Amino acid sequence: MFSWSIPTIASIQRTNFILVVVSASILALFASAAVALGCIVGGSVVIANLWILSALGGLLLAASSAGVSGAAAKLGALAIPLKLFIIVGLVYLVFTRVRIDGMGFGIGVLTQMAAIIIETGRASLRGAH
Repeated sequence: MFSWSIPTIASIQRTNFILVVVSASILALFASAAVALGCIVGGSVVIANLWILSALGGLLLAASSAGVSGAAAKLGALAIPLKLFIIVGLVYLVFTRVRIDGMGFGIGVLTQMAAIIIETGRASLRGAH
């Protein structure tokens, strides 16, 4: 019987960091420094995004368990979509002002999906034993 376990945010972030470093190194060797830099920027954006999302989620859960409600709870819940708009705005500025390589950026962003798949598999294998 195969059981699914949930990986921790810390394990996903650690694996994502390793994947970004390895991917950027490979891209620097076989593509160009610009593509490698794009990969580092893309990976950094998703790592920061997940870290901020995790922190905001923790704050919302703590506020909820402390009984915070009303306007403060609504403003707290608005922080998550606001964070998304800020990240999208910063990425737009990076692309328009700094001219980051799009392919490298995309590869860097995809490292998070790979890290999630890797860590879910690892957590499930640990749970099966």
